[in-house]
Amino acid sequence: MTPIQDDQEKINLKAVCVLQRGRQYYYPASIPKERGALSTRSCLCVSFVLFLMDLLTSEKKISTVIALYVLGILFSIALQILYRIFLVLEETNHVTSRYEGSYKILLKNAFSFTVNVWIVLVGAVIYAVYYFCTNNISELQISLRDILYLVPSIYLSILILEVETSPLNDSLWIAKDNGLDYGSGMAYSFFHGYLKLVLPKTGIEDKNLKELMEDYEAQHKIQFSVYKLFILIPKSLYCPISLKNESSPSVDESDSLSGKIKTIAGVRNRVYKNAVYKISPGKGKDKIYVSAEYATPLRTFLEVVNHTGNHTDYYNKHKNDIILQFYLTLKNVLEKTGLSEFCELIYYEDYPHNNYIHPIPYYDVGKIILTRLKELKKNPHQKTE
Repeated sequence: MTPIQDDQEKINLKAVCVLQRGRQYYYPASIPKERGALSTRSCLCVSFVLFLMDLLTSEKKISTVIALYVLGILFSIALQILYRIFLVLEETNHVTSRYEGSYKILLKNAFSFTVNVWIVLVGAVIYAVYYFCTNNISELQISLRDILYLVPSIYLSILILEVETSPLNDSLWIAKDNGLDYGSGMAYSFFHGYLKLVLPKTGIEDKNLKELMEDYEAQHKIQFSVYKLFILIPKSLYCPISLKNESSPSVDESDSLSGKIKTIAGVRNRVYKNAVYKISPGKGKDKIYVSAEYATPLRTFLEVVNHTGNHTDYYNKHKNDIILQFYLTLKNVLEKTGLSEFCELIYYEDYPHNNYIHPIPYYDVGKIILTRLKELKKNPHQKTE
C-alpha cells in the first residue's frame, strides 16, 4: 500500500461528505452550509430594544413616540416609491421588449412589495390617521436624542422588511453583470464545457473548427460560406431538435463535421461534433453550407421555466433578463478569448408578430442565417453579434 493510499484509509469518510439525518443536514467544517437567521434576529432585537428604550425614557407621550416611528417608516417607504418612480421613467423605453407591451405589467413589477411591507404600510397609515385626528400635531417635535433612537431603529426595520424587494429591482440586479446570475452562469458553462472544446485546437492531434471545416469541404466537394459556428439564441428559448423543421423550409440537413473525442469528468471517450446544414437562398441558386446549432443551455432553461420548482416563478418572470445576460456574457468571453473568429452568435426574436394573445412563431431560421452571412461579407471585420 502506498503512503497516499495509507493516508486515505485513515480518513473518516463521514467527515468529508454532507450527510442527511431526517431533515437535518450535517456538513464537514470545510464545506459551506446554509446560513441561519442570526443576523435577521439580531437586527430585529436591536431595533426593538432601541424602540423600547426610547419609549420608556422619552418625556413625550407614548402615542407620540409611536407616531414618530410610524412616520419614519412611512417616510422610508415613500422614498423607496420615489426611487421606483425614477426607475419607471427608464423602463418606459422597454415596455415592448420587457413587459409584453403592457404598462400595467410594468407598474406591477415596479411597485410590487412583499406581504410584510403591505401589512406594515397599512397598519402605519391607519395609526397615522388616528394620531392626527386625536392629537396635537405640534407635539411631533424631533430632538437630537430622538434621532439617535429613531434612525438606527427604523433603518434596521426597513432592512428586515426588505422594502427594496421587487421584480424590477431583481431585474436590475441581473443587469448589473456581476456574473452571479443564471444567464452568466449558463454562458460560462456553455463556453468552458463545450465551445472551448470544439472551436480551438485542444491537443496535438486535434484540429480547430476551421481545419475541420476544410477537411469537410475536401471530403464532400462543397464550400462553406464562412468558417464559423453559428449559435442560434431564440428569445422564446424554444430549440427544435433540428434546424430543419416545418418553420424552416429553406434548411436541409447534411453530414456532421468530424468529431473530437474527449475524456472529461469521468465520462470516457465523449464525442463532440458540430452539425452542418445546407440552406437554399432561392430557386436556381446553389445551396449555402453552414455549421449551425441552437444554444443547448436554452433548452435546459426552458425545461426549468416550464416545470414546477422552488424558483420557477422567478425564472419565468425574469427569463428575458436571463437570456440577455447569457448572450452578452457569452459574446464577451468569446471576444476576450479570441474565439469569436470561429463563432457567430445570433440572438433573435422568434415571435416577431406576437400580440401576446395569439403568438405566431417565426417562419425560417435559414433566412436569419443568410441575413447574417450578408452582413459578415459586407463588413468582414465588424463585430455583428
